[in-house]
Amino acid sequence: MRASSLRSGALPRLAAVAGLILAAAACESAPKPSEPGAAATTAPVVEAPAEPPKPRGMPELLVDSMGPYLGQRVDLAQKDGAEKLAKVVRALPIDGKPVTLLADKKAKPSAVAAVVTELGAAGAPKVIIKTDGRDDLPKEITVVPEGRVSKPPACAVSAMVLKDLATAIWPFGGGTGKRQRKGLAGPDLSHTGEQLTKDIAACSATVAFFSADDGVPWEMAHNLAGTIIGSDAKKKLDTLVLLRAAPVAGRPVQLGGG
Repeated sequence: MRASSLRSGALPRLAAVAGLILAAAACESAPKPSEPGAAATTAPVVEAPAEPPKPRGMPELLVDSMGPYLGQRVDLAQKDGAEKLAKVVRALPIDGKPVTLLADKKAKPSAVAAVVTELGAAGAPKVIIKTDGRDDLPKEITVVPEGRVSKPPACAVSAMVLKDLATAIWPFGGGTGKRQRKGLAGPDLSHTGEQLTKDIAACSATVAFFSADDGVPWEMAHNLAGTIIGSDAKKKLDTLVLLRAAPVAGRPVQLGGG
């Protein structure tokens, strides 16, 4: 009876000791939070890479046969094309400084004029237009946006290339124009230049205006501008204006057109 009681009392104690041993072994085998493989209480935070800073420099400004490309394409044929052009130009880092514009020979004169006008509205005092035109004429002209000119003398020279590639020269305030028929491969700039020399010398104005029908390529307008510069014998012209909208030859030029 005594042996039976000892055995019955020892069994619970042995079970308790065995439980403690197993618990201790489990604690030793469980990974500690600081050890590799420990269960994470929260998901790791992964920081997204920082975006590269946007360039602050002026992008290349171009007008080609498809229209303006000022860091992004602007389709002036769209209903909101003019509004988008103004928005894109306002975002450029102009800072009141002259701006360089590349104009393809086949660009539309109206597209080049629209960009020049918006650049002026955004603060550019002058626009340097570069075009690969004739070798005997400047490939770079500096124009003043139309919006920066007011009340020029009525006798100031105005010139444009017409749809049939003839040229017309007349006073800014309106009056009888002089027309030169087209040459063999475009406007007859030799005879046009002779007439320009006379008209520029006959007026005290230091400003001249030029344009072209939108049915002719920009190259023709650029060459006409170069002819105006070359025809200024006394070098008194200091302002050359590309008109926003093509005027009607012989009629008073309306600034702010288009």
